[in-house]
Amino acid sequence: MNIKKGDLLNQLAIISDLLEKVTINTKNTTAFFEVDEKEFDEVVKYLNKKHEGLVEDDGGGTFSILLGEISFVFSKNSV
Repeated sequence: MNIKKGDLLNQLAIISDLLEKVTINTKNTTAFFEVDEKEFDEVVKYLNKKHEGLVEDDGGGTFSILLGEISFVFSKNSV
């Protein structure tokens, strides 16, 4: 995970804000990130460090967080 270009949660909050303002009517807006296993583990660790208990990794290879009205789903790359 490249933290040098900005804080991940801040970046996701900006994306969430922008997606909430899209001028189409949606029932659900989801951003999906497929990452390799190392990146997945780093994201879980980072998000839990920033906000304890934010991410519950059940070992299934996916987790999601809700920021505003936007769901962000992270999945391990299966390859």
